[in-house]
Amino acid sequence: MSDKLNLTRDECASRSKQVKVDTYKIELDLSDINDAKTTTFASVSTIKFTSTGPSTWLDLVADSLTSVTVNDAPLEVQYDGARVAINGLKSGENTVTVAARCVYSRTGEGLHRFTDVVDGKTYGYTHFEPTDARRVYACFEQPDLKGRFTFLVKAPIGSEVFGNQSVAAAVVGDNDQTITLVPTLPISTYLTAIAVGPYHVVRDSWSKGGLEVPLSAMCCSSMAQYLEADEIFRITKQGLDFFDDAFKYPYPWGKYEQVFLPEYNIGAMEHVGLVTLRADSYLFRGTASTAQRESRAEVILHELTHMWYGNLATPCWWNDTWLKESFADLLGYLAATEAAGFEGSWITFALSRKQWAYTQDILPTTHAIVADIPDLEAARQNFDGITYAKGASVIKQLMAYTGRDAFFAASQAYFKKHAFGATTLDDFIQCLKEASPADLSKWVPSWLETTGPSVITTVREGDKLFVTTESVDVLSQKPVTRNHRVTVSTFARGKGEVERTASVSVLLDQPRVEVPLPAGTVVDLAIANDEDLTYALLRFDEASVQVLVEQISTIDSTITRAVAWSALWNMVRDAKLHPSQFLKAVHNNAGSETDSGILALVLGYANGAISVYLPPSSHDAAADQLIETLYTGLREAPGGSDLQRAWSSALASFGSHSKKQGVAPLRNVLDGDIAGLELTPTLRWSLLAALAALGAADETELQAEYHKDKTMNGATALARALASMPGSSTKKRVFEELSEGQDLTNDRQGALISGFNAGDVSDRVPFDGLYFELLTSWWQSKSMTMASRLVKGLFPSTTIEYGPIGENAVEKQAALWLTENKNAPGALRRIVIESLDNTKRQLRAQAL
Repeated sequence: MSDKLNLTRDECASRSKQVKVDTYKIELDLSDINDAKTTTFASVSTIKFTSTGPSTWLDLVADSLTSVTVNDAPLEVQYDGARVAINGLKSGENTVTVAARCVYSRTGEGLHRFTDVVDGKTYGYTHFEPTDARRVYACFEQPDLKGRFTFLVKAPIGSEVFGNQSVAAAVVGDNDQTITLVPTLPISTYLTAIAVGPYHVVRDSWSKGGLEVPLSAMCCSSMAQYLEADEIFRITKQGLDFFDDAFKYPYPWGKYEQVFLPEYNIGAMEHVGLVTLRADSYLFRGTASTAQRESRAEVILHELTHMWYGNLATPCWWNDTWLKESFADLLGYLAATEAAGFEGSWITFALSRKQWAYTQDILPTTHAIVADIPDLEAARQNFDGITYAKGASVIKQLMAYTGRDAFFAASQAYFKKHAFGATTLDDFIQCLKEASPADLSKWVPSWLETTGPSVITTVREGDKLFVTTESVDVLSQKPVTRNHRVTVSTFARGKGEVERTASVSVLLDQPRVEVPLPAGTVVDLAIANDEDLTYALLRFDEASVQVLVEQISTIDSTITRAVAWSALWNMVRDAKLHPSQFLKAVHNNAGSETDSGILALVLGYANGAISVYLPPSSHDAAADQLIETLYTGLREAPGGSDLQRAWSSALASFGSHSKKQGVAPLRNVLDGDIAGLELTPTLRWSLLAALAALGAADETELQAEYHKDKTMNGATALARALASMPGSSTKKRVFEELSEGQDLTNDRQGALISGFNAGDVSDRVPFDGLYFELLTSWWQSKSMTMASRLVKGLFPSTTIEYGPIGENAVEKQAALWLTENKNAPGALRRIVIESLDNTKRQLRAQAL
């Protein structure tokens, strides 16, 4: 990302004091979108705004700038590739028009264009968060400068045009049509969106209290058979009912459309009235498991939450991104459980979502939930586990602390007071103070303004049980006072199972608190954060670990099992538990786990225990044993069940790690030898990629599979499988394409990175030095999204065989690069710092 593309908080705040936006009229000529040889499109942006100063700038990233007029007078063009200088403004109302030619994107940023390989149809869609609207039209690219947008889009006949609002007018010509959309209410530039093309559309509506909201679900024509519109609409309607009751603010955006897209960089995005979602994540090419349907429901409801938290009341600057993402994350899970009826949502939250937060929060680059975001580079990096998952965990605690009714009363006041405005932390906290008598004076600084998770440990002394709490800010290394309300549960070994003996609510308001257990309580196992009520790392005493390793699957409550598995995994990652102990727990318990969601996540962690944290000297034996466990579990699982799907997915993901035992089970599954197992295209490609990594599937077989699945998903899967094949020559070809490829799409880049990292570390070692040599040039020459993924994805793999911590070759190279590149962009340094810290963590665990 070029330095000139960056925007700072201070300069944007200064611009905000000077400028107040009224309206935008955006004219886009996409009539030649079907012509692959045409790489740019015409964009005209007319902005009406008031100004208190004579000059400002507009943000624009374009191929060329055609003209600029200020109050109908031509202005000499001053454009540096990122900013258009605007001079000669009047004090008061002004109209500025900027005409440019902008670039069709192939990286998912700006206006992305793709042609479906199935039928040759061409589509376009936009993605702007945080600041890529400027790749499509000239604008004031900051969230607090909201405006009312009218889009006029010229598109080919046969293409439909969708946007934030419905169609107001259409002028149809012989070869093209000009569609005018209804003006929006005030929104930020990053929330604007259009989609153009011959999309398959299913329509419905939701109504309540006299309000009717048209609904649409859309996808590419070739994916129509996988669009489960009935379920998508059911969940959407349940969400609208839920939030209408919770927020007491009627849905304000007119329509609500959801379009499922290929080559999409993220999971989903909350554009006003036109939500975009990743097709290969949420359109299932086969029978969906409960976990998949649950995941889709959580995302649908997360994005629906944003229609209020984020879109109606928008964070003023990216410091307060948590004001939309933390709330949407939490309420997406809450609505998935209470409105959509998915009972496993909080299990997923405890065992998966919070892991993202715990992993992020122990890094040296962690940040407070309310982060310091001085510029755009920092903003892009902070869409992370802290802003989403930790924030959601803490807001969940806040809801319990203030009371649910008070929390939603505060939300109602917040939306009423700040509708269509830009907000800060203080705005929400003030509403909460007015709705709840709870004292927030200590809660806010201790939870929102500090870093790092607390560590909660169970300690036994005779017949007494204590819980200790240690809270240290990761960045300042100073103690932090945080109170935790937890449920401490105790268990006794029974005949073939553990039996709950007590569950006690305990306030951890001191570093060491005795648990008030009933007299005579047997304590063979103690779990100090049962029900997952707080955000903290949980440490078990040695006796509890042994009980869990042997009998964790016999614990009656799924949420308790999820909390226990999560804690065991955290102990592995933090070098507090040998990976072999975790694997022993998997072998002892996975076969009797009845919850498919827990099973799938635990088997994934078993993969990580071997591939990341186990010393290489133990790898082969452990991999062979895990393959045996996976294959046995698959054969014994009921045909067509979610459990069977979990076992098969885990085998496909891990199979390439065992050269001795992997090929036969993978080939047997691919050949259809497992009764009742649906061999979806996704599963077949995962099996083939594993076989390719083992050298047991050649290019001829992979190409033959692609001819049976000649889709965009199939093309991406083929690229991954080919890149997974062993040998330094394969890795060299892939590395060079990733580094030097000029027309690399975002999906192909991801597939190549995945394939490059498959197989033996030794095949990739020759590229370690080259990686560090090319970091700076990658960052300067590629868009930030593509550069970030490349830098993260190609960070060299290593093991303790290449040197222990302090002597490891990759560790030393990364440390040297950081020393020699202290002035490198902060976002680039952050990725390297985090990758280095993860490497050190890996080496510590391997040295146990």
